[in-house]
Amino acid sequence: MAEARLKELGAIHAYMDTDSVFVPPDKAQELAEFFQPLNPYNMDIPLLKPEKKDLWFYGIASKRYALYYYENGKIKFMEDERSYKLHGLGHLTNPFPNSVEDWQAEIWQDILKLHYRLITERDIEEKYSNLYAISQLTVSTSIVLSRFKKLNERKPWKEQIKPFNFFLVSFQVIIEDDKAVKPLAPFTKDYQKIVYEPFIDYDSGEVKEGSQYFKPLSRTILHYVEHMENKFDGDIGVLKRKHIQAEGLVYIGKEANNIEDQPLDVIGAQVFVNEEEIKQKILGLTPEEARKLGVKHRSTLKRMKDRIMKDGKISLDTKEVKKLLNRILT
Repeated sequence: MAEARLKELGAIHAYMDTDSVFVPPDKAQELAEFFQPLNPYNMDIPLLKPEKKDLWFYGIASKRYALYYYENGKIKFMEDERSYKLHGLGHLTNPFPNSVEDWQAEIWQDILKLHYRLITERDIEEKYSNLYAISQLTVSTSIVLSRFKKLNERKPWKEQIKPFNFFLVSFQVIIEDDKAVKPLAPFTKDYQKIVYEPFIDYDSGEVKEGSQYFKPLSRTILHYVEHMENKFDGDIGVLKRKHIQAEGLVYIGKEANNIEDQPLDVIGAQVFVNEEEIKQKILGLTPEEARKLGVKHRSTLKRMKDRIMKDGKISLDTKEVKKLLNRILT
């Protein structure tokens, strides 16, 4: 409704949330008055009211924006509250060795300076190239704890990594044996220190070492700036809503048994399949169709079908079933 009303007034909004909308200052009061008849109270309380004025808005994508003052080439954030979002950055630990208190503000300052061409991408690379993107997580599942088995060997109990301890994780930049190396390391307050010490690879459990396995913070920042807004068409300026045509149904969400493992798998979102639909598709496969989907042996397909017919169940974690899932769902 707010978007439609602004169009009638010959204006546009910069950003909209569930309870707020960023509009040109000269349209703010008029928009608030338009919604006032919807006030559900028996007293005259403003349903919407102008709060922040004369601020610039810089938006990258949903939940990735900053409100700021810009005058004479100087960028300044609001003093009474944080006026930049940490979505996409909030998972990172403080990378600065001198413990810069508001380090996210410094990164946002550099993002805005890059926008105004006060600095270049090379400046970003030089400033952050020796710092790395590292997150802090909790050992909250037995799977994660088992990855530290080698590091725990021959250590006294008090020095071992235990359930619900913190640990540090970085983000994959190198592929080895067709798998991304995901560095895990014991917790330390000197976060950047783990880059130069042995770590555990999450997938293989092997002990590795080397800064080449860690993602430079400069790359994280530049990728952050280039993040696309998937719900709209366009790259810059006023974007247009995308027209969406549903071609299938895939279950996704946060309510999952393995949700704690998701931060370690930053390649893609967790997907929940419709098991009944998968079983019916497997039952309908011919040996030739199954072979094209990666299941080479007729006997393997027969075992799958026999189990479905007998028990009404199918294990989604076996190698052959995963092959079918990857092809059926794509």
